[in-house]
Amino acid sequence: MAWTSLLRVGKNSLSEVEGRKVDLSRKKKTGDYVVVAKFLTRRNIKIEAVARTFLPIWKTRGNFEANDAGGNVFLFDFELEVDAAKVMMGEPWAFNRHLVVMERYDGSTPIRDLKFSTMSFWVQIHDLPFSFMSNEVAFSIGETLGAVLTPKDSSEMRGSNFMRIRVAVDITKPLFRG
Repeated sequence: MAWTSLLRVGKNSLSEVEGRKVDLSRKKKTGDYVVVAKFLTRRNIKIEAVARTFLPIWKTRGNFEANDAGGNVFLFDFELEVDAAKVMMGEPWAFNRHLVVMERYDGSTPIRDLKFSTMSFWVQIHDLPFSFMSNEVAFSIGETLGAVLTPKDSSEMRGSNFMRIRVAVDITKPLFRG
């Protein structure tokens, strides 16, 4: 896409020289498998420490590149789709005991417009009568907390004496009791 229009700010506009055409279609910076992460801490996080910490934990098949987007937000550009999906499925992540909220990134939305409002958690459901220990009941209970994520293998939902369900929880709102 070539930007050809003149930029107008208030009563001022850019001249032809100032408003040169820029073709952004050939200068795509990120790949197709990008995860953007916001570190929920006030301390400044160093990109080297993040990469050094997550490299052995994620055990990716391919390489990934970490880029600092400012404000404790980082972009992880994965070589392979399976690695990006694996990182997202491994949620929730923490760094130095602080939550790390992750989203898949389409590469076109400005970083400042991302909400970082949901995280996926495994929720355990205890003290169910045996006759209610079914996937349907677990889904019904999970839906009261947020969007339920269907596991690849339904056997992941059953523990020895409890059910578990993966739920995308809105972390901007307090948890309900009871």
